Amino acid sequence: MKQKLFTAAIILLGCFIGTAQTGQISITISDIKKVEGDLYFLLYDEQDGFPKEKEKALKVGRLSSYDDSASYTFENVPYGVYAVAFFQDENENGKLDSNLIGIPKEPVGASNMTSFGKPSYRKCKFELDQPQKSMKLKFVL
Repeated sequence: MKQKLFTAAIILLGCFIGTAQTGQISITISDIKKVEGDLYFLLYDEQDGFPKEKEKALKVGRLSSYDDSASYTFENVPYGVYAVAFFQDENENGKLDSNLIGIPKEPVGASNMTSFGKPSYRKCKFELDQPQKSMKLKFVL
């Protein structure tokens, strides 16, 4: 009987150890100047593709309905290091438009950015190490 209880305890402990903790990342954007087009929220767990390539993002969120502020929550995100980029797709073509030298033509922003400049994953990264992470951000362009 003791051996069966010990075996059951080991199996149960293994289930808890093998389960990765997850949380939510809530993004609120304020001071939206124009209410047109969709808002895209991109969550990256590495530099590759950050901040413009939607297809390389770990998770992508989209809002079609909003006013001068908008909120989006990424659910079930494993604890780790991430960066968020977001843009307003004013012409609704599903991508961030930029000019010939790569400067965005549509409003953009990223986590930890407070002024215009090319965002890097290194500068924009943050850690999710709790069940809920909330960020209040603004467009920088």
